[in-house]
Amino acid sequence: MRNLSRFIKTVVQACPYTLLGKKCVSVVNRKSKVRTHSNNKVQFFKSGIKTGRNIALVGIFCPFLWFAILSGASKDFIILNAMHSGIIVCLGLAVVGFNYVGLYFFRKRIIEKC
Repeated sequence: MRNLSRFIKTVVQACPYTLLGKKCVSVVNRKSKVRTHSNNKVQFFKSGIKTGRNIALVGIFCPFLWFAILSGASKDFIILNAMHSGIIVCLGLAVVGFNYVGLYFFRKRIIEKC
């Protein structure tokens, strides 16, 4: 019984949705810090871009979508999973875009100061 519970725990921890949920909880619980050093701000935006990229990849490689496609599920079920995956991809791209725009304006402001 103990081995079965360990196996289930490792499968759940490897699930991309579990990782996405943990990331969202850590972002929500993190206290906002004022960053004054420019390298920290650039790193903050770059890590946000990477997070958005990873969220979009979770949507693209959604196991529910690919299982439905490969197992020959009905057309309606595949469309439902494709819409779900599309929403996750759009969310990831929105995070990428938000951080990219923030990085662009931050760098533009730094150049204007010089």
